[in-house]
Amino acid sequence: MCHSGQDCENTIGSYRCVMRCGRGFRRTTDGLSCTDVDECLESHPCHQQCMNTIGSYRCACELGFQLRNRRCIDINECRQRVCRLDQQCKNTRGGYTCIDLCPNGMTKSGNGTCVDIDECRDGTHQCRFNQICENTRGSYHCTCPRGFRSQGVGRPCVDINECERLPQPCAHQCINTPGSFKCICPPGRHLLGDGKSCAGLERLPSYESYSYGYRTSHSSPEQTPNQQLYHRFASHSYNSITATTSRHYMNRNRREAHKPPSRQDIPACKEGFESRGGHCLDIDECEVRHTCQHECVNTPGSHRCLCPTGYHLMANGKTCQDIDECLEQNIQCGANRMCFNTRGSYQCIDTPCPPNYQRDPATGFCLKNCPPNDLECALSPYALEYKLLSLPFGIAANQDLIRLVAYTQDGVMHPRTTFQVVDEDITLPFALRDENMKGVLFTTQPLREPHTYRMKVRALSYSEDGAIEYQTTFIVYIAVSAYPY
Repeated sequence: MCHSGQDCENTIGSYRCVMRCGRGFRRTTDGLSCTDVDECLESHPCHQQCMNTIGSYRCACELGFQLRNRRCIDINECRQRVCRLDQQCKNTRGGYTCIDLCPNGMTKSGNGTCVDIDECRDGTHQCRFNQICENTRGSYHCTCPRGFRSQGVGRPCVDINECERLPQPCAHQCINTPGSFKCICPPGRHLLGDGKSCAGLERLPSYESYSYGYRTSHSSPEQTPNQQLYHRFASHSYNSITATTSRHYMNRNRREAHKPPSRQDIPACKEGFESRGGHCLDIDECEVRHTCQHECVNTPGSHRCLCPTGYHLMANGKTCQDIDECLEQNIQCGANRMCFNTRGSYQCIDTPCPPNYQRDPATGFCLKNCPPNDLECALSPYALEYKLLSLPFGIAANQDLIRLVAYTQDGVMHPRTTFQVVDEDITLPFALRDENMKGVLFTTQPLREPHTYRMKVRALSYSEDGAIEYQTTFIVYIAVSAYPY
C-alpha cells in the first residue's frame, strides 16, 4: 500500500507508489519527487512580463504601466504634473513628453500668450546673500546694493571702502560704513551742507596726493608791522585788483613749495619699492584693500597672502578655497557614520538606519518596505535621508538654502507632498515652505555665528484619495563657517 502523499499507479502485473504533486509542480520521471513548473516558459496569461515563482508565477508590467486584472494599463504621467507650468504634457505609451510652449523665462497666460516669469517675485532666482534680484524679460540679473561690489555669481556682495579712493572724499577724516561713508571734522569745526567739507578747512594741492591744511586770518609772529598793515588794509579795502594780486602771489608760492623734483633727483627703484625723499622705500601692498581675501603679510618689495586653517591659497595667490578633507585626506568615519566636509574643517556625522531599515547601496537612503495590511509599519517613515549643507559666514535672512524632494518607490517625484519641521528647536534660524512639490529651506535671520545646526523634516506624500501613501524623514545638518568664504 502507498503512504500518505503518494498515489498508486498500476503497472503490468503489479503497481508502484509515486509522489503526489500539487498545482504548479510535476512528478519527475522516476515518480519519487516533484519539481516546479516554470509557467513563464510554457503557457501563461500575463500581458507583458511573467516572473516564475515556486509552484506558481507572477505577472509584472514594464516601466510606465500598472497591472490591473492581469493586464498592463498605461500610466498617464501627465495627471501627476510632471512638466513645468510653461510646458504641455503629452502622454505616450509607457512614458510622457514635455513640450515647451514658451521660451525659457516665459510662461503661457490665460489668453494663450507667453508672458514673462518674474523670478524675483516667485523666488525661483539664484541671487544669494545680500544680492538684489532685478527682473528682465525672460530672465533676471543679480546686482549689488549701492556701495557694494560683486564677487561673482553665488557669492556675497562686498562693501566698497570709499575712504580709500583718491582723491579722498572728506576734507578731514573719513569713516567707512556698510555701503557708504561719513565725514568727521576736527574739534571746533562743523560739517558743511555737502557732507564732506568742514568750515574753515580747505584742500591744498601737493605732489602725488592731497594733503589738508587749515586756513587762518591771524598774522604769524614773524610778520613785520608793514605786513600786518598790509593784511589789515587788504581785509578792509578788498577791491578786485588787490584780491587778484593776492591770489597771484599765493598761487605762485604754493607752486614753488610743491614743485616736483627734477627727473635726475629721483632714484630708479625696483618693483615693489617707490622713491621718497631720494630713497627707495618698500611699498606696503597690504595697505591696499582686497589685496588678499583673508590675511596679508608685507615682505620687502612684495607681499604674501595667508589663508585660515582648513583652506588653501588658490592659483591667483589671493583667494582662499576650502579643503575637502573628506576627499583629499580620505577620512574614514566608520560604520553608520558619514564624513561631513565643513568650510575649514570636517565632522564625522552619525547616520544610522533605524531597526528594520536597510541602507540602499545606490542612494545611501535608509528604506523600509512594509508588508501589506501592516498598519503599524505603514505609519512609520518609509525612508530616512541625511542632508549635509556647508555655508559661509554672513548669509542674510530670507535666502533659500536647499530644496527637499520626496520620491516614490519607482524613483519619481511624488506629486502630492507636504513638508513640515518636527522636533524643531525654537532657536533655529531656519524655516520651511512648500513650493512646487518641494520643501524649500530658507534663513529667517542672518547667519552671523559659526555653528552646526541639526533639524528634522518630515515629508508626507498623499494618494489621490487623500490617504498617506509615503513618508520620508530628512535629517538636515547645516554648518556655518567662521569666514564669509
